[in-house]
Amino acid sequence: MTQPPITITADEVNCLIHAYFEDSGFQHSAFVLRAEGQLDRSPHINKHVARGELVYLLSKALLYTEVEAHWRGNAMTSNCKAPFSLLDQHTCSLDPNLPPIATFNPPIPPEAVPVSLNGTTEKRKGGALEVDESQRNKRARTEDSMDLDSTTSTAPRTSVRRTTLLTGILSYWYMTETKPSTPVPLMPIDGALSVAQRHPRTRPPEEITDLNAVSLLKGHKTEVFVCAWNPVDANKLATGSKDTIVHLWNLHPSEGGGPITSDPPLALDNLSKTTQGDITSLDWNPAGTLLAVGSYNATLQVCTPSSELYFSREQHEKGPIFATRFSKSGRWLLTASLDGSVCVWDIPAKELHRQYKNHEACCLDVDWISDDLFASCGADGKIHVLRLKSAVPVKTLIGHASEVNQIKFNSSKGLLASCSDDHTARIWSMHDLLIPDAPAMPAKVLEGHEGTVSSVMWQPKTPEEEHALLATASFDTTCRLWDTATGECLHVFRDHQLSIYTLSWSADARLLATGSGDGWVHIYDVKTHERKWSWSAGDRIGIFEIDWEQHGDVDRLALALQNFQVGIIDASRIPALKSS
Repeated sequence: MTQPPITITADEVNCLIHAYFEDSGFQHSAFVLRAEGQLDRSPHINKHVARGELVYLLSKALLYTEVEAHWRGNAMTSNCKAPFSLLDQHTCSLDPNLPPIATFNPPIPPEAVPVSLNGTTEKRKGGALEVDESQRNKRARTEDSMDLDSTTSTAPRTSVRRTTLLTGILSYWYMTETKPSTPVPLMPIDGALSVAQRHPRTRPPEEITDLNAVSLLKGHKTEVFVCAWNPVDANKLATGSKDTIVHLWNLHPSEGGGPITSDPPLALDNLSKTTQGDITSLDWNPAGTLLAVGSYNATLQVCTPSSELYFSREQHEKGPIFATRFSKSGRWLLTASLDGSVCVWDIPAKELHRQYKNHEACCLDVDWISDDLFASCGADGKIHVLRLKSAVPVKTLIGHASEVNQIKFNSSKGLLASCSDDHTARIWSMHDLLIPDAPAMPAKVLEGHEGTVSSVMWQPKTPEEEHALLATASFDTTCRLWDTATGECLHVFRDHQLSIYTLSWSADARLLATGSGDGWVHIYDVKTHERKWSWSAGDRIGIFEIDWEQHGDVDRLALALQNFQVGIIDASRIPALKSS
């Protein structure tokens, strides 16, 4: 049977590159390509292109290149340790330190092989690719006009905000139905591919039961990056998307067992529009009466549950606000920014209390230790602990070898957790700052991840006689559970196929949920380490954030989805998640 021809048009390639530019924040390049390529006339421009699709396809091309180079299966190719690269040819070698500069050319049959590219027909003849000279010159001019900037980009949501698309997407899994029988020795990106090879995975079941437990809310027009339940009103949910829009939803649980519905959302759309206005952070005050919004437009917005603006301030000098965090009293609000500073806002007075400029690079996250003591972390690898009354840190925690992505304080144990691009998480004691005459303690280093650790989260409840548990999520596609007193890794959850973007505990501390770029949510029993339930938003539809609310009869998860929707999982309707 004749196989259908494989065709690639310039229009399709341009649309892929345009999507890559937009994902990476290269707005000017995207605008120029859209105009010069006349993409507004393209039938493909409005198609959904998964985040990182261009890099994903290039990674599969590397797989094909590896098969093409190693098909002979002799001693050299079977044991080759040399890496593969997009821009360099490959030379087989048993030396893993060999630089990827190659003289190897895969054998090409002498007969002409038609290749459809840019709507023209090219021929391979005698191993050489022959192209009409006019077409070659035209293509060269096109390529020269496209500056594919190699600068890494800032990811949209808080926990993945500074991880590049290359790191995130190249942690893809090898599908069992297409992968070769032997592992493919591709060069790992941040350790992710090597992990996938050493720990083969099985795809979760495609058909998920309890579908009535899942509802999808539509209203956003771009990717949804963040979500946050109101801490007082169980039916109020805030979500934020790439187009600088915050939606406030009022949910209606179904009495008859059907899916949860919602009133049309209230939109907080008075945020100043910029070329890149991603909503990066949503944080409710403890009373549930105010919502703080952080975004790429560098303006702090605080609004009410009815979408009325409480106050708005521009203080950060340049770049996004990455994190917003209310104090337990609700009086103070922290904001962390790309400009390297932390601002403390007096909420009743609607004014800036103080701006702290201590980080040498962008500040990525903040958290409260007490009502007058807080911590900040940054791309300089440092964690500063500061008091409201002084601009000078009372303590600086040094140990991470790279950017510190997130910090979380455990008030019951007096411990601060941090995670970093250096593939580790760390536990820092704050006892010397909280307890008079308490000695300073060295940090515990949690090692085991083989990629960027993007998220940390403490188990909500820890009995006094038990050790505190910490969950970490990584771009090596795994989630780990740690005993923070001993530093022991209790379990590694390996069900995801792409980078894990987010995790969330149930309030009763029994269950842990993870969300990934592969489109899957997995929920685990913390004691048995068993995967209890899974749901997919769709193939490689990223799940950027999960927020779990659980009090009284309410037991629900909110999901921020890449496909412009908000997912609601009613865990109370899922028998597998009920306590025994």
